[in-house]
Amino acid sequence: MDELQFKKTVAENIAHYRKAAGLTQGALADKINYTDKSVSKWERAEGLPDVYVLNEMAEIFGISLTELVNGEKSEATAKNVKKLSVKKKIIPLLSAGIVWLAAAVIFVGLEIAFDTFFTDIKIREWLVFIYAIPISFIVLTVFACIWHGMAARCVAVSGIIWGLFVSIILSVPANKIYLTVIIAAIFQVMTILWFYMRYRSRLPKAREKETAAENGTEGG
Repeated sequence: MDELQFKKTVAENIAHYRKAAGLTQGALADKINYTDKSVSKWERAEGLPDVYVLNEMAEIFGISLTELVNGEKSEATAKNVKKLSVKKKIIPLLSAGIVWLAAAVIFVGLEIAFDTFFTDIKIREWLVFIYAIPISFIVLTVFACIWHGMAARCVAVSGIIWGLFVSIILSVPANKIYLTVIIAAIFQVMTILWFYMRYRSRLPKAREKETAAENGTEGG
């Protein structure tokens, strides 16, 4: 296999397994600290990522490096990639579901306890479901940091902020609610700015890699 054919084979395999994993070019680029321009170039066989990047992509797809650069695209492997992609979506949701199951158990327990033993005390048992919102987003944030890119992490952290905001709003006196709005809004702006700075700080490095690759100092 000559170099041109090898580039074409790798290009087809990257596109094949990326789509099987349910990733856009931008999402894949985010995971490997490159830009979507690089991924697009690789998939057009106009360049070739170095071995380290190829290995990173193979790990993301859940396949071996050999399978990624092999001339044959295995449908069985593609199905496994799809299964892994589905697991990465289902497992976080199931974990968050456990939080809501625990909230439901606590809610039922409180209902029974206060209806049976503390009938003269009035509490808002339903608040346990409100408190479950930020807790479930904490769980989702953990998985977003492990498996997903910057955008998913930003959304998950924003969920924590606004989940806490709603929890506080429903727990504090009405005349103090405006304070929680101010705090939540400030935290939201800080979160967006922080993730934006992280994203911007990665762009120069990604562009340096692209330039190096174009100059032939990296494979491709």
